[in-house]
Amino acid sequence: MALSAIAGLGVYRPPASTPSAKRLTGSDVTGVSYRVRAEHGLTTASLAAGAARAALRAAGIDASDLQMVIVGTTTPDVLWPSTACLVQTDLQLPMVASFDLYAAETSLLAALNVAIHYVAAGAPAVLLIGAESDNQLVDLPGQGAATHGRAASAAVLTQAGGDGGVLASMTGGSAHPDANGDMVDRTLLRGLTDGVTECLRKANLTLPDIDLVIGEQSAPEIMQAWCKASGVSSSRLVLNPARYGSLLAAAPLMALHDTVVEGRLHNGMTALLLGCGSGPSWAAACVRWGGGGTVEW
Repeated sequence: MALSAIAGLGVYRPPASTPSAKRLTGSDVTGVSYRVRAEHGLTTASLAAGAARAALRAAGIDASDLQMVIVGTTTPDVLWPSTACLVQTDLQLPMVASFDLYAAETSLLAALNVAIHYVAAGAPAVLLIGAESDNQLVDLPGQGAATHGRAASAAVLTQAGGDGGVLASMTGGSAHPDANGDMVDRTLLRGLTDGVTECLRKANLTLPDIDLVIGEQSAPEIMQAWCKASGVSSSRLVLNPARYGSLLAAAPLMALHDTVVEGRLHNGMTALLLGCGSGPSWAAACVRWGGGGTVEW
């Protein structure tokens, strides 16, 4: 299968950041110190459109070159039209396929799995977005909502012209969810382990070939447990929940963007993106960074 390259990464973060740790029971478990709050009037679709503009600018391509828009989100503004269709209208895109994909915390990586197959089938450019804004869905002053963040991240996927690109991607889940927390954690760990093994096999890589592991930002304990069980050094694990709160579908590309901006991920390095969450579901993707641009809107 032809590889997809990340031509550009873009993020949109509302300027307001609200401290959480002082009033959040269990903040030591989640690791959330701050959460990004969307100002009044900012919706999931508007956040997604901001990240999309940034990604297009980073990739150096015009919106008219896109042939598809896929949005991973757990918090659409409305059930229909899809968030992707709202973004399409906002960006004044031509009539292209636009749809949302929902798979809880693994929504973005599941959408990535779809996007790379469209690129392999000949689509010249696909816009992939992860966006979350639960302002209208939860009681923000409430303690239970203190871990939630609001932001969006996006990537423009094109056909790879060099060694960089998405080397492999896979998704998985259980058809027999169990409400027992310990059992769910064990199921996720087994699923992640099997999923990573399959993803690495498809990419013709082994764990020592991975330079960075961008983990599920909403489940730091599970990520650390997986690293320990897999023999992966904690120095290779990227977790940023303290900065933004739990961003769910917006988290993977946000963390990937930050590792590039901070100089942790260079050309030729390989990152393993992991996701796990409700369902339970899990996902993994191997990305060899090829020098795509980054823009923060």
